[in-house]
Amino acid sequence: MDPLDIVSGTGDAAFATDEQERIVIWNKSAERLLGYKAESVLGKSCYDVLCGRDVFGNCFCSGDCALQHMARRHEAIRHFEMEIRTQSGRTFPASFSIVVVPGPRPSRFTVVHLLQPIDGRTEAHELARRVLTGAPAPALPEDPPAASASATEPSLTGRELEVLRLLAVGTSTQEIADTLFISVATTRNHIQHILYKLEVHSKLEAVAAALRTHLI
Repeated sequence: MDPLDIVSGTGDAAFATDEQERIVIWNKSAERLLGYKAESVLGKSCYDVLCGRDVFGNCFCSGDCALQHMARRHEAIRHFEMEIRTQSGRTFPASFSIVVVPGPRPSRFTVVHLLQPIDGRTEAHELARRVLTGAPAPALPEDPPAASASATEPSLTGRELEVLRLLAVGTSTQEIADTLFISVATTRNHIQHILYKLEVHSKLEAVAAALRTHLI
């Protein structure tokens, strides 16, 4: 199963960031818990949105994110807690479980954050296991030489861009079909074409790549 399907479909609040700390996925449960609509936070830095602080009130989230450094070093990121801010300015403590999903190159990855208020019952660890099971294989190609890094920008059709934007805000395949008045089979064909053109292996990677290159 694609990690994006799990993140989008879980009842727990979840979001994902790319290797530059920009939010690339924000599910509907995160919208309900934190008050921010997906469209308003996609592409923004997660520390600007969450404004996380530790239990002593010290700034935890910043532009020099410890989670990003750990992901680059392929270190296991253990469960942690911090206080986060909602759109209305209210703060509350939340528990986090983290899964790092490898990208098409060693320098690229997506960090999936699964969170719940501390006083609520959490299934985040089980969700993390399911995401990890569905993630792409960790064997990754080496980064190409800098001289050959200038690949031509992929050309997506208007309909493919519509599908990609809907994926980015956590819309399921069936919901995309209903929204665009097309069949589920046609929707899946569009998704497969998107994956091929962006040279990625999952919908999660496709959304991250599209935001990274400003396609959406």
